[in-house]
Order: sequence, then C-alpha cells, then structure tokens
Amino acid sequence: MRHHSDLQLLLAVDDAVRLEAGLAAFDRLTAGTAPDSYEFADAPVLSDWRRSLIPIVEPILIGTVEDHPRLSGRRRVATSRLIALDPTAGWARTMSRWYRLAAPAE
Repeated sequence: MRHHSDLQLLLAVDDAVRLEAGLAAFDRLTAGTAPDSYEFADAPVLSDWRRSLIPIVEPILIGTVEDHPRLSGRRRVATSRLIALDPTAGWARTMSRWYRLAAPAE
C-alpha cells in the first residue's frame, strides 16, 4: 500500500530533456569531440553576440547540513537547484545530490 506523498517535481520534463542533452554535449566536448557536421549545420546563427551574466531565480533549500560529503561539520548552506521534494517521505533531490530531510524551519 502506497502512503500519501507530498512529492513536488520542480524541474519540468522539457527542462530535464534540455538538461540531459546539454550534459551529453558537455561530456562529448570534455572528451575532445567537437559538434559533428550535422549538428553544426542545423545550429541557428547568432550575430552581434557577447557574453553576459543574468540572475536566475531557481528553487533551492536553505538549512543546516551535516554528514555532507564535501563539507565538514554542521553548517548553514544553500543547496544547488532543487529538482524534486517529498517532505512526507523525508527526501529532496537537488542537481548535485539527495538530502534526507529532518524537521523544517518554523
């Protein structure tokens, strides 16, 4: 019997598909493989471009973490982008890792 869940998926399927494609391209680029001729031929042309930074509003969790694989001790953190959250089941998934959820802030 399945228990009631408060599961919230915080990454749209379209975003997940784009993310997966971007990560696959990143893997090929880091392996030294440039875009193939078909990918390059189908790519749109971008003119008058420049690099820039824009602030992005993303769902995250803020809290006190312990037993983190990269951070020692207990400390306040802001997680990476939140992908899914199920407070009833006691877990959250961010871009970088799973979290076991203890009591929320009041």
